[in-house]
Amino acid sequence: MTFEETIARIEGAFSRLSPQLKQAARYVIDHPDDVALYSMRQLAAHADVHPSTMVRLAREMGFDGHAQFQEPFQERLRSKPKISYVGGARDLQARGGNGNTSSLVAEMFQMECQAFKVLSQSQNPDEIAKAADVLCGARNIFAVGVRSMYPVAFYFHYACRMFTDNVHLVGGHGGTFADQLRGVRTGDVVLATSFSPYTRNTVRAVDYALDHGARVVAVTDSTVSPITRGKDTVTLVVGKESPSLFHSIVPAMAVIEALVMLMIARGGSEAISALEESEEQLNGFDAYWLEKSTRIRR
Repeated sequence: MTFEETIARIEGAFSRLSPQLKQAARYVIDHPDDVALYSMRQLAAHADVHPSTMVRLAREMGFDGHAQFQEPFQERLRSKPKISYVGGARDLQARGGNGNTSSLVAEMFQMECQAFKVLSQSQNPDEIAKAADVLCGARNIFAVGVRSMYPVAFYFHYACRMFTDNVHLVGGHGGTFADQLRGVRTGDVVLATSFSPYTRNTVRAVDYALDHGARVVAVTDSTVSPITRGKDTVTLVVGKESPSLFHSIVPAMAVIEALVMLMIARGGSEAISALEESEEQLNGFDAYWLEKSTRIRR
């Protein structure tokens, strides 16, 4: 069985697995290099499951044991291009404490560049175009992003409000998360953004959207993320690796920028007119700084 076939089998069986097997499967999908390199006990420790869970997962997928389960992952690693993922910086504090700030910053920038390379190679442009089609056809769009993913949803809302008035930000200010989803129904789209550890409210928003006939576009970090539901969701998987304490949102932001760009490109004369009105309104508020020489003195 090839690596691609193994991953496809895990994804296909994911919904019927037990919670512990799901946790192990999610780690396997998100960290294929670890499967190739670690022993069964080491892999289980990283996935925070009992070693026997890894054995059960291998057998559930049709393998005799962990050694056979590793084979397609090891073959993938052997044939992997030289521009492989930059290794994680698990010793961040130790290296930072030694004054190696320059190397840490350089590593962060390298990882961001690597994430873009992987995104351009692995992210199917057709999926981004499909997501843009779904968003362009929406009656209303509800952009959901909380905690560290709030800036991603906020940017989408901010940019789209320049050329359309059907985008609503769902951030839960003042405890009003559920209130901001009120009215979601058939014809609407929920743009949900979440990385592991996934926020409960974002998962609930996806459940609510699907229960009320809306469609979902998910920007997330895994094909088995709880905010992606197979054919019911247009899923855009992006990287999040960073040597920082927090995961990177830069690749997710790039995908959001691409979606906004396509929405404007397909918006026709209505988008142009809306942008003109937005520009005029902002000028009326004197929103942007102008050099003194260009200001009108009164």
